[in-house]
Amino acid sequence: MAVAYESKIIATYLSNLMARTSRRTAVADKLVTWLCDLGPQIECPFEIKEGDEETVARSRQERGKPQPRTIVNAENWLAARNVVQAVSGRKLKSAAFDRNLSLLVTHFGLDTIEHGILDVACRYARHSPMETLWDDIQCGYPGGAVALLAHLLNVPPPTLEARLAPSGRLRRLGLIGAPSKYETGPPTLVDGLVLALTPASRSFDDICARLIGPVTVPACTWADFDHLSEERDMVARLLRGALAKRAKGINILFYGPPGTGKTELCKAVAARVGAVLHAVGEADDRGGEPVRSERVASLVLSQQLLASRRKTMVLFDEMEDVLEGGANRLLALFGGRPRAGSKVYLNRLLEEAPVPTLWTSNSLRGFDPALLRRITLAIEVRTPPPAVRERVWKETLNREQLQVDPSLSHRLAQEFAAPPALAANAVRAAKLAGGTDNDLRLALRSVTKAMAGGVAPLPLTKHDAAFSLELANADHRLQALADRLADLGSDKAVSLCLFGPPGTGKSAFVRHLAERMAMPVLHKRASDLISMWLGESEANIAAAFAEARAEGAFLIFDEADSLLADRAGAQHSWEVSQVNEMLTWMESHDLPFACTTNLMDRLDPASLRRFTFKVRFGFLHRDQVEKAFERFFGLEAPARVRSMDMLTPGDFAVVRRRANLLGFGADPDALAAALAQEAAAKPQASKPIGFNAVNG
Repeated sequence: MAVAYESKIIATYLSNLMARTSRRTAVADKLVTWLCDLGPQIECPFEIKEGDEETVARSRQERGKPQPRTIVNAENWLAARNVVQAVSGRKLKSAAFDRNLSLLVTHFGLDTIEHGILDVACRYARHSPMETLWDDIQCGYPGGAVALLAHLLNVPPPTLEARLAPSGRLRRLGLIGAPSKYETGPPTLVDGLVLALTPASRSFDDICARLIGPVTVPACTWADFDHLSEERDMVARLLRGALAKRAKGINILFYGPPGTGKTELCKAVAARVGAVLHAVGEADDRGGEPVRSERVASLVLSQQLLASRRKTMVLFDEMEDVLEGGANRLLALFGGRPRAGSKVYLNRLLEEAPVPTLWTSNSLRGFDPALLRRITLAIEVRTPPPAVRERVWKETLNREQLQVDPSLSHRLAQEFAAPPALAANAVRAAKLAGGTDNDLRLALRSVTKAMAGGVAPLPLTKHDAAFSLELANADHRLQALADRLADLGSDKAVSLCLFGPPGTGKSAFVRHLAERMAMPVLHKRASDLISMWLGESEANIAAAFAEARAEGAFLIFDEADSLLADRAGAQHSWEVSQVNEMLTWMESHDLPFACTTNLMDRLDPASLRRFTFKVRFGFLHRDQVEKAFERFFGLEAPARVRSMDMLTPGDFAVVRRRANLLGFGADPDALAAALAQEAAAKPQASKPIGFNAVNG
């Protein structure tokens, strides 16, 4: 029955076309040839009478090419029209596909011409005889593809053009895409439409479920995003209000580095507000990669289908896919011509969105300000802090049933700023490889290195021993300073510049302060922030301060002389703008931060007045050297050690590691000799030492 009804519809279109075609044209040749070849497939069996054999043979040979004018035998032409009219006039019950299409047309209130446009496009996509008919005739057809479609539907071409225009309902609803100048077929349908209309359906809801993207299921809990609690809760409140009032134009953008959980946060928010979230535009109707126009069409259609439903939202991952700049960069990479996506169209799409739309993006680079101002809320999704990372590691290891040291979750969370997706991939790789701690670390390092552009990132923390006030030689009373800062209360806008030789405990003291103030530490090295790309260093600096503020963290900048270099010696404009960015944020930051440097004389003079405290750390004095020997090696210090200068806690840590490797950790004299080597290797060894304060 389905085949018979298909034949009836195609015969109807063919009859309309033949009524407008003269038998003295090349189009008539093609129609007669098509009937001879494919007529039996649509139950229109036709054999030519004498006189047209040569015409048909030439038409078959040159199918799809412009042909010289020929004349079809009048008897054959009349016979062909009679066969087609007989098939088109049959009384048949519509097939499931046609009933589904009628349900779609009724749902959107389309007229008969719009119905016909969709029907022809669907037949072309799913029925090879219709595809062959169109492809045979459209080449050289007077008036082009629009005229051919108009004649198949028996409507005037201007009337059809109005239905195909951007302002027409078919385009606005996303049922058909924008035509390409290279397009030779009927209008391009939104991906998945033909497949959604093919199976039998009980109601339009069945069709709708097949057209809209799949319903998402969260894999993370609400608590997994506690580090974004303020922003997360704001999104939930906003969406509850938007869904209750059925507000239009609600667009929420989640942006941040890959793997930080943007998509999972969208799913968690939807679950929190009791809404159904559909992921749209993730594949074409063949399961392949969709292009920009296909993704946008899928989004538009899904929004329109969901407009009448309560508590529904859509998710569009990788928003940069629909931006003109990203598409053109990709095309240029493969030698293609840039293509322009309409900014106005995208702006209107955001403004008129009938249901809340959640967008994700890995970066804001390439976003037009005119587009961003149409975003209702933009949330930066950062890598979780250590406490959250530790919980993610534990949950992932338990889910994968990977047997490792129980303390590994804590160590990994402290050493690597791995986002949740990266943690999950590393655990899975380790499990498949055998499940050892080393396998897990190797998998983690390999991907973090790739994400850092092939440069292996340094571990976040690596401390040889806890900080000891007894082994710090500074020009401030560190104990009193730590006690005072620990009692600051809510006003914590304090800044410190810690300077002095390497290994004297500058960074360790800041971590001690953070612990006393019950604050997490956000540690940034100059190498983490400085970029070769113009403007990116400034952006990284701003992001570091913003991240510290969002997490309520004590921010530490190591190697601050690289970030606050004296502008008087700058040779490039970016060196000045980088320092300006640091100074601006230092002035306005309302949480504790510290800069450490070994090269105080290289700092820009303007930076010095922005530090609440400037603390100089020096080499250990002689009493401290003796205490350090006992603390690090568990041995009584030899007499020669008590007379050593220019030693730091860092020197003792280095010698301890060397002694453990070489096996002389129980020999006081060998340890003393190693310490003497460390002191002699310092640049200051040949210079007088001008600072040897006693710690208070």
